[in-house]
Amino acid sequence: MKYYKGKPIGLWILAVWIILSLIYYYTSPILIWGMEPSSYALINFSGWLTIAGWISVILDIFLIYAVTIGFNNAKNWARIYTMIALSIPAFFSVYFIFIERVWPYERYGWLVLYVIVISYLMMSEVREYFGVKKWLL
Repeated sequence: MKYYKGKPIGLWILAVWIILSLIYYYTSPILIWGMEPSSYALINFSGWLTIAGWISVILDIFLIYAVTIGFNNAKNWARIYTMIALSIPAFFSVYFIFIERVWPYERYGWLVLYVIVISYLMMSEVREYFGVKKWLL
């Protein structure tokens, strides 16, 4: 595994990817389609004024904190929170692919990315960086 400044290089890439994907989620409806801002990282909420929309915004802000500060300080809670935060949209991608049949090809791409990232965070070298024992998750 390659390291940059004492940290696995994949964690640097992961932090940049998550931040850029959140920027895409919040700005693409405005820039591309001229719609009101919405986050469909968890579910495609209709607007910012809904309670679920605000909860999504708060969870996304905490995700940015986890991948920047938590990864930088090798905190295991940041790794676990990131895996949970990415497994929720992965679940909804499966739901939309097989049940709703909404944008299946885009959802396949996102699902593959989520599975790759979660698998990376469960690798033994990454767990060692976060100080997790071999027998723990």
